[in-house]
Amino acid sequence: MKNSISRRDFLKLAGAASAGLALSACGVKATEIPTATLVVPTKTAVPTTILAPTTTPNFENLNKVIHEQIGKIVRAYQLSENQKEILANSVETVEVEGKNFWFIASRLLDTQDKNLAELIGDVPVAIQLDFETWSDPGFKEVTNLPIGAEFQEWEEDSLATRPSRKHWDFGIISSEWGITAFGVGATGEKRSIFDFITIKDDDTVILDTSQCTWEHYEDYHIREAEKYFKDDAKGIDRAGKNRRFILLPVVYPGSEPKDFEKLTKNQAISLLKQYVSAVINRYKEHCFGYMGVTEFGMSNDGLLQKIGSEYIDIIYQQIREADPTAVLILEHTDNHVPDTDMTKLTRMTAQRLKDKGLIDVIASECHIDLFTGSPHNETYDEIFETFKSYPVPTFPSSIDVNVAAYKNQPDKFITQAKKTQTVLQASIDAGAPYIGFWGGFPDERSWIELVLGIPEADATPWATGWIEKPFYFEILRILFRNYAKIGASS
Repeated sequence: MKNSISRRDFLKLAGAASAGLALSACGVKATEIPTATLVVPTKTAVPTTILAPTTTPNFENLNKVIHEQIGKIVRAYQLSENQKEILANSVETVEVEGKNFWFIASRLLDTQDKNLAELIGDVPVAIQLDFETWSDPGFKEVTNLPIGAEFQEWEEDSLATRPSRKHWDFGIISSEWGITAFGVGATGEKRSIFDFITIKDDDTVILDTSQCTWEHYEDYHIREAEKYFKDDAKGIDRAGKNRRFILLPVVYPGSEPKDFEKLTKNQAISLLKQYVSAVINRYKEHCFGYMGVTEFGMSNDGLLQKIGSEYIDIIYQQIREADPTAVLILEHTDNHVPDTDMTKLTRMTAQRLKDKGLIDVIASECHIDLFTGSPHNETYDEIFETFKSYPVPTFPSSIDVNVAAYKNQPDKFITQAKKTQTVLQASIDAGAPYIGFWGGFPDERSWIELVLGIPEADATPWATGWIEKPFYFEILRILFRNYAKIGASS
């Protein structure tokens, strides 16, 4: 990682008041949706299993949904009235796995405006819910891949305004054992680990988990997240209990408890085993997967210094024993492209864990252009080949795209969308079992803005007020293209 500041610091800002940041005049504008004529679909998909074939649905609601979605696309991409009409005349339908979708077809756009076809072709604009009810589709409705995002609760959000229910199959719950479990004192300092343990001998400590401060972090966020996530886990829960969360991470090696260094190596192992078992037993009714560690083997890795690399194996062994049905995930940053130190370390560690039966999936944070010295231009081939080189399936767990490095370019949000396309398509083609995005949302709540202090990052799919950006529509169309097997991905 190129900077010592960790995204784990975002935990400290959970619930912080957000500042309204207007979008650049060069990009998305929070203006009123333009008016447009009603759209008549080029095809009609009538679910004959519901009503007799002679019955014709009333398309007024469908036309309204399509009209509104095209208006949002026009706003996001700053299109002209003529281009808006072209979009309205390029809508057709397709049935995928029994669901009927209306989308802006590349094949129809290509004959009228090739640039529009490349930019917007195959964005879905409506999904049929029942015989005469349509809605704009969410991310999870246009793919058979489980889609997730990091969850942070904000007091001003309501069930109606937060998009979690529409877009995400699962939530990623942040955890950090040095802060979330053992907490801070009255002065804001970390509490000593000796407030939570009893020394038995040179090899063993006894952890009093009743003193751990779960309620302020993991408990709270899981409880709040359950209000937003529907009871449809899309097959991600191996135990069949409809668990909807990934805990990230069980142990963050860059944030060990205060006075941890005063323990002997064996005492540290004793503490680690007890802590991991306690975490899994506490949350295994809610979580289907665990990132045992993330951002490991770096200069701030206190566990590596105290125990050695075997600490990773110990953590995953304890998770497997406590919850044999869970998905075990190893995550790192900058491991989505070839030849980085993190890529090499991820591959070596994953192979060791696989040989012991202690890993199922690798995760890559995929924070694109995270630091602003110069933008990265990872190619499809680089990401695809890197993901395929790992010994277990790999997925992007924390996608965001920082535009600060090219903030003055009028097409910065188009560039952001194209980088998203590269990551998503390479991940899907490489066999990613999940897709994950990193919050908070919208832009002004991004950890890059709140923690790294880069207010021009605009790193999420939504602008202030949950206004959809090209980033948003690119996610929709890439997921849909692969799901429906149409357009550029056919």
